Amino acid sequence: MSPASRLRATTCLTALGLTLAAATTGVALGPAAPADAAATVFAVPTSNAGLGRITTAPDGSMWFIERNANKVGRITTTGQISEYTLPPNEDDDNADVEDLDVAPDGTVWVAYDQGHEVVALHPNGSVAQGPYTDDYPDAGEVRVAPDGVPWITMNYADSGVSRIVGGQWTWNSNSPECDDVLGRAADGSMWCALSYPGRLIHLNADASGGTTYPLPSYSGYLDGDLGSIAAGPVGSVWFTRYSSGTFVTPDGYGVVGYLDQATGAVTAWRTGSNTAPTSLVEGPDGNMWFTSVNEFHPGIGHLSASGVGAISQVGAYKPTSLTFSHDGAIWFTDSADNAVVRVTRDQLAANNVDVGSGATYSVGTVRVLPSAGTVVKPHRTIRVSHRKATFTLACAKKAKGGCHGTLTLRTATKKHVKLGKHAYSIKAGKHRSVTVKLTKKGLKRLRPGHVTKVRVELTPRGGTRPTYTHKVKLRR
Repeated sequence: MSPASRLRATTCLTALGLTLAAATTGVALGPAAPADAAATVFAVPTSNAGLGRITTAPDGSMWFIERNANKVGRITTTGQISEYTLPPNEDDDNADVEDLDVAPDGTVWVAYDQGHEVVALHPNGSVAQGPYTDDYPDAGEVRVAPDGVPWITMNYADSGVSRIVGGQWTWNSNSPECDDVLGRAADGSMWCALSYPGRLIHLNADASGGTTYPLPSYSGYLDGDLGSIAAGPVGSVWFTRYSSGTFVTPDGYGVVGYLDQATGAVTAWRTGSNTAPTSLVEGPDGNMWFTSVNEFHPGIGHLSASGVGAISQVGAYKPTSLTFSHDGAIWFTDSADNAVVRVTRDQLAANNVDVGSGATYSVGTVRVLPSAGTVVKPHRTIRVSHRKATFTLACAKKAKGGCHGTLTLRTATKKHVKLGKHAYSIKAGKHRSVTVKLTKKGLKRLRPGHVTKVRVELTPRGGTRPTYTHKVKLRR
């Protein structure tokens, strides 16, 4: 069972210093507090939905699962929530939605925890492919590779990895033993985990096996479940680990770390006996962010590659899973309070969660990056003249200190080849034209007299990845 599904809805929805916005399906929600408030909370229309993983789609919207309702939800950055009921599970009426991920083309892949079923949805919530069923065990997690192929871990009776290739469910008998944890590294390769004993497995490109790397036993800590796997700023892949609770004890004894597959070396930090880190994501600031799902000491944590960070409370809320929107804010699901919450990173700098004993990370504040701004009229066609393309960028009035960053042009293909880049600074509330000079190789990728779709990225100064991306048209 996934960490999110173990959270129990035991608390009432309270504000406690946060603002609450009522949500109705398909209706834009206006927050009840100013935009610079500590957090904005959106109630999910379906009660006791069993909220789980949330992730960001290429178009900037965010998708999340409603485990108890056979639904998935979509929330925009303006707070509009839409819910989509999934087709009935063909093999098991008691099946619940277990996990989802969004492909580069916007397709939403959803996996069930029973009934051997996976379904693909269009961005509008209609069924695109499937449902796919097979005779293999029940799904654990689904992650989409850069080429758009979904990978699915299996759990319960047997373990392993399945893929859906060319519309066909494939299973390789040589797949390694994997629990329900699956992740994509920075190089696009896929990794899975075996909790007992602790192992990370670097999967082959066709899932026909993989290379296994043992994790150390953390002295004084029980070896527990692998909570999540994700790409990070250093090493080959990052992971979280914690010990599962019982009916009288909560999840705890958390660990966050990374593996260097070249040497097999593991660097890790204990986050405390009262922590249970999961939903690991690299933030635009280069830190690793995660939710801590300890029942009595919930929060959101961040750690740098040198082990400096903090774990912070968000009012009385219990973060389940988190993601980053394109403006760099954190959005998280709260299964207990049946809500989606938006909070900015500067509100999560304090180490104010009782992490318990044994923590080895160094307490430090999160870096707050400047805003990167947005592209004005991104759907218009930009003409390239003398190897130069000019874009108009906008900086919001509320952007403290203005907007500072780098505009990078890349191909809209899978490999995202860089075409050119340019640094910029814009005053708050102002517009500015930014001209990018294309490289000679970049210019050759644009056919004379034709319109080519490319990808524009805005990365804040000091950041490691873009907080704004959009496809634009260039005419040479």
